[in-house]
Amino acid sequence: MIKKILPFEKLVYRSTLPKDELLVHLQNEIEAEKPFSFRANKFIYSKPYIGKIYNDSFEIKRAINYRNSFLPQIKGEIKDDLNGSKITVKMNLIEIVKVFMIIWLSGVLVGCLVISYNLIFKNDLNSEGTYFMFTPFFMLLFGVVLVSLGFKVESKKSKKDLEKILKAKIIEM
Repeated sequence: MIKKILPFEKLVYRSTLPKDELLVHLQNEIEAEKPFSFRANKFIYSKPYIGKIYNDSFEIKRAINYRNSFLPQIKGEIKDDLNGSKITVKMNLIEIVKVFMIIWLSGVLVGCLVISYNLIFKNDLNSEGTYFMFTPFFMLLFGVVLVSLGFKVESKKSKKDLEKILKAKIIEM
């Protein structure tokens, strides 16, 4: 259950293509990421994914022309297998989003604990702010749902794309 809401996934794909052929095919499906700029123009990519391949590993993300903090960062490793190759893939949020969400949700959680302590041990229910007292609980729920749903929607798209790009099927989740 908890695995379904966490913003990371580990998958194993199996492809009938040998490792060397798969690496060439993958190279044809990705392009280098364009450098960050503050200009108003948006980057247009000609390939579906951006990133890089090094040795038998790759680091990619979907090429989009808008901002999405929940877009999975995909890291994979390709190994030869009996009838083709085996690809281990890890999808995660980018580091800055992870750090921000941990700090934000930790602060909200502290607020929830303080309110819970006051309700349980001090029986502090004043009529003026009763409704506002539950704001941290709603913020915590909203934050968890936002991150989980945002990441899972994007990872679902990437899983389908990876099946096509890698000419592979998921064998392990």
